Order: sequence, then structure tokens, then C-alpha cells
Amino acid sequence: METALGSLDAADCDRMDPDGRLVEGAGGVDAGTMSTLAVVPCVLSDADWLTPDQQIRLVAVAAVVNGIVRLLADDPGTAILHGLVARMCATLNRATRPDDQRRDPHARPVFPGQQTVGSMR
Repeated sequence: METALGSLDAADCDRMDPDGRLVEGAGGVDAGTMSTLAVVPCVLSDADWLTPDQQIRLVAVAAVVNGIVRLLADDPGTAILHGLVARMCATLNRATRPDDQRRDPHARPVFPGQQTVGSMR
């Protein structure tokens, strides 16, 4: 995923060659890296050291990275001008936060043994 994001190149987009044939862009990412991204969902079931939440977040990250590459390859101008890449990066940011930062940032911490409003009777 890091390799794919580090290789992004909006200039490597779909285009016509001099003979008028469509040349499919790759968004700057090589076929091997895209192939690796594609198998992430298939191999995560073997990663039993990851929690189910971590596994689904990895699938989400792989899908978003794949989507960013395709957006830049298919239509980089629209993807950038309309903020599609920025919104997808915000999704990446949210999906990659550590578990303890995914909660409500305004919530007060609850310590062991401390009563919360919902637990008071």
C-alpha cells in the first residue's frame, strides 16, 4: 500500500496513442503492486494474529488505495478538481487510526472502577 501511494502519478492516465488506440494508464503504479493489493482480502483470513476489526480495516485500506490509483489513471483532472482523492485520503486516515483514537475525541476517559452516567442506578 505504501509502494502504491508512493508511486502515484496523475500523468500516467488513460490516453490515446498516435494511432488513435486507447492506452490504459496505471496511475503510476506497476502491475505487481496492483496485484498485491488485489489479493489482500484473500489472504487476511490466514492472518489470525489480527483482530477482525484490524482485518476489515486492512481490506478497506487496500480498496481505497486501489480506488485512488484507478481514479488517477481514469480521469485525474476530475478526481483532483472535485476533491475525490482528498476524500479518499480522509477515509484512509480514519481507517488507519489506532483503536484508541477511533472513539469520540471529545469523550472523557473512563478508568477501571469508575462509574459512568449510564452505569449509575
